[in-house]
Amino acid sequence: MRRTRRRSRSSAPVAETTTLVVTGAALITVPSVTAPVGDLELRIDEAGITQLGGEPQTAWQIPWSACRDVRTARTGTVALVALSLGALRYRWEVPDDGIPGGARALVDLLRVVAGAKPMTRGLRGARRRQ
Repeated sequence: MRRTRRRSRSSAPVAETTTLVVTGAALITVPSVTAPVGDLELRIDEAGITQLGGEPQTAWQIPWSACRDVRTARTGTVALVALSLGALRYRWEVPDDGIPGGARALVDLLRVVAGAKPMTRGLRGARRRQ
């Protein structure tokens, strides 16, 4: 009887990653520093968030491991994403029509991939009334 050789796999199977591409986002900065930067594209996946666009054109990534806190909120037709990296804070406002599946899809994905929590402040930074 002939022996059969088992083939060993040279690489492990690669898991399929889900990337949500969001368009029309605006990076909201501290008012005294710069004006908001609009018409941005955000790519959100299991590794982090990537921002593309602006004037001049830029591209940069933030891995979830670098984030101290990830928060989300949605109201009407706008979703809000806020990240804290130590003293640095980033906040994007995204219109519902720029998100495949709507704001709910963005909020749900961020809760899964980044452990995002609901915001404790409103969209404009004011504390909610108790």
